[in-house]
Amino acid sequence: MTHPLDAQDLMRAAQDATGLADWGDELFREPLEVLSHDLIVHADLNALGIERARRRLVDNLKGRLSLAEDRKRFAGVAEEVVVKPIFVAGLPRAGSTFFHNLLAADPANRSPRLWEIMFPSPPPLEATYASDPRIEACRAALDFEGFLSPAMQGIHPYGAERPEECNFLWEISLLTVNYPAWWNVPNYAKLLYSIDMKPVYEEQKRALQHLQHRFKRDRWVLKTPAHDWWMRDLIEVFPDAGVVLCHRDPAKVLASLSNNLAVNYSLFSDATPAGSFGMLERQSQSMRRAAQVRDEHPDRFFDAHYLEVQADPLRELGRCYARFGVTFSPERAAAVAAWMAADREAHAKGPRHSYSMAAFDLDYASIDNVMGGYIRDFNVRLERAA
Repeated sequence: MTHPLDAQDLMRAAQDATGLADWGDELFREPLEVLSHDLIVHADLNALGIERARRRLVDNLKGRLSLAEDRKRFAGVAEEVVVKPIFVAGLPRAGSTFFHNLLAADPANRSPRLWEIMFPSPPPLEATYASDPRIEACRAALDFEGFLSPAMQGIHPYGAERPEECNFLWEISLLTVNYPAWWNVPNYAKLLYSIDMKPVYEEQKRALQHLQHRFKRDRWVLKTPAHDWWMRDLIEVFPDAGVVLCHRDPAKVLASLSNNLAVNYSLFSDATPAGSFGMLERQSQSMRRAAQVRDEHPDRFFDAHYLEVQADPLRELGRCYARFGVTFSPERAAAVAAWMAADREAHAKGPRHSYSMAAFDLDYASIDNVMGGYIRDFNVRLERAA
């Protein structure tokens, strides 16, 4: 009997659901095969986890087929120009989601919402953007996968109509940090961090052309800390982009990130790996790679320090815009301020997580030994009890 996560069976399911067979670039085939093997052999998914993973991957493959078809159906998509996007990157759990939401609250900007990322076909219309039936379909998918649970909402505010990360767009390429963040897939992770990601960024650019075809703003505002690892590819594919690097005390970041991954795994498996998931070395390497590109293109980067952003978000957003030559009108600032007020109220009512560094085999000495250079080079203020 064919396993529900068999690569060929997943592809057949997507083709049967869409009636389409043009996969576009063949980039996705090797990662899908490796991912399928790891999910079956290594991930130790429970029955619900298998069903959740299958639905997610079939949706990803359906999205890939539909995007390839829409590029032929909708004249002009290929001629769309992605102008001066702003990408938010830097350490995870360092305020990148908050800064991305500040940018997204500016009515001059366009941020991809999760519903249009998960179900991109056809290109959304501005007139029906807030009432598109795909919003409810996305909400149902998130609920089925467990992402709307209190445990997940206390970590990351998933929502169909919320701005979401580039790694969700990368799912159409089947090369994304989402999969190893949800599942124990060691061979896939090894492939992901060694492969040429420039074609994935090129596919992301095509996806943005698609999404803006019938609804565009002055610029895209996009986000994922995973850009750190592939910063050179980002700059090559988006040569006029600005990049916000978010910084925070790594001790705060790593404990929070490890807790995040543990909760992610629990949505799909009854087995959670011990320790910090190798995140100390991974984040150190990621920031070194990003810093090298930043040193080569200093005018393309803005440093957003967590404590400074929390102290005065509008000031730091204004500084970011000034860095990239973007005018920030009082009317747009008022719109961002209104979002901030609503977000504070929602955040005050939300669930909280409690965890410690020790629970993930982390301590200040080991963190500083590996990331002391990062702390020094970026003048990161520490957030540690005396």
